[in-house]
Amino acid sequence: MSVSKNKPINSLPAEWYTNDKFLKKEINQIFLKSWLLIGPEASIPNPGDCLFQSIVDQPIVCVRQKDNRIKTFFNICRHRAGSFEKKKSKNNYLVCKYHGWTYSINGQLMSPRGFNKSEIAVEELCLKNINTKVWKGLVFINFCDKPKSFGNTFNDIEKVLAPYKLENFVFDRRVSYSVKSNWKVYLDNFLEGLHIPIVHPGLNDVMDYKSYDTELYKNFSVQSGKLDDSKSPYAKSSNNVAYYFTIYPNILFNIAPGRFQTNIIEPLNEKECVVHFDYFFDSVCEKEILNDINFSDEIQKEDILICEGVQKNLISIGFEHGIISDKYEIGVKHFQDYIRSNIN
Repeated sequence: MSVSKNKPINSLPAEWYTNDKFLKKEINQIFLKSWLLIGPEASIPNPGDCLFQSIVDQPIVCVRQKDNRIKTFFNICRHRAGSFEKKKSKNNYLVCKYHGWTYSINGQLMSPRGFNKSEIAVEELCLKNINTKVWKGLVFINFCDKPKSFGNTFNDIEKVLAPYKLENFVFDRRVSYSVKSNWKVYLDNFLEGLHIPIVHPGLNDVMDYKSYDTELYKNFSVQSGKLDDSKSPYAKSSNNVAYYFTIYPNILFNIAPGRFQTNIIEPLNEKECVVHFDYFFDSVCEKEILNDINFSDEIQKEDILICEGVQKNLISIGFEHGIISDKYEIGVKHFQDYIRSNIN
């Protein structure tokens, strides 16, 4: 009796990773409509503290307000598109580095240098506000005037994350990596464990590859694998399992005993991205923290080498598209289906 085989699943075409027209569609139709992670609110703990950042070519500044809330504005002066720096004083101000226009930390225009206030509509020249949400100590923004409900995705994630008590973790540091690959190459690589025994000998040594599993949800997926307690660089735990969350389009949560890590994958152009690693720890000691970060750095450098090699090969006329395993690469398929469904 013949055994039926599943039809191979085609991956995204190579040009989706090498042609900037697809990146422009992804930015306009996905990124600018999604809730995007900016970083930990602990990085701006005091009123007047600012976090200057750029994501998908949008310059922003997150500012801690006097009432302890966080507001986010475009880091663009309403005069002639200069950028701001924070000027420390009794009240704190945002001052344009081009012509010196001065704004309060809540975005109100205070001093339009070169103009009399009576000459211009000051109230119409406030900084443009961006929707901001703080969740589990993390700052998210959405560029839409009427964004989709934050809870559409994160209520389900919160249920899955509940056992891990993220509120017990304290922000430690950010480490960033430049990667010469399309942002989706990086995500595709993260979303499967099939490459672990080949690419990551250190991780393969501490993880039971046979236990590796992937669960799919509407707008995210969760991978997991059991760790060998005697070899693991992480804190000792009765639940010695590593969990890897992918929240579309570009957010990763990595949870291991004693450590919570977020990754933000930011596309720079069709062939480059930057990945920001934010580390959070509970009560582990400095030695364990450094062991964890060094181990993560080792894995990251192995992934970068592979991703950059893949990107070079995607440009070749010898590759049009690949195929995806419906057993070992279902996370990749789930993500690529998400991309297809959101690009017109």
